[in-house]
Amino acid sequence: MMERTDISSQDFVQAVERVLSEWRHSKDELDIHFQNRDSDKALPFMKRAIDLFEQFLISSNSLSPDKYCIKDCKIKPVNVEERLDFIVSRPTLFHSYKQLAELFNEQEKLFAKQTILNRSKNKRPD
Repeated sequence: MMERTDISSQDFVQAVERVLSEWRHSKDELDIHFQNRDSDKALPFMKRAIDLFEQFLISSNSLSPDKYCIKDCKIKPVNVEERLDFIVSRPTLFHSYKQLAELFNEQEKLFAKQTILNRSKNKRPD
């Protein structure tokens, strides 16, 4: 059985916020490079963004990145492993960038939903 902490745990929430902040910066850079059709300049940002997504996925599931992997995550976008494999194998494609941005968007929504559910569950009287 995996050890989990409550998703509202401040450490995990702060980790998620840091990752999302860095993602937004990387996304701005990627927008520019893909708009200019400069996939070579986009490549290091894509590699970093892929790492950020994996951190985001694990942190948003209240798991420790040094102990767990994507397969351990309960809250994750549909077909995340296959979609991530596509992105990792073709990081210079615009389609990979759009897919990664969509994964971030989907996971952010799932995380927000889970956080709200946990808060309402914790506020309910027994």
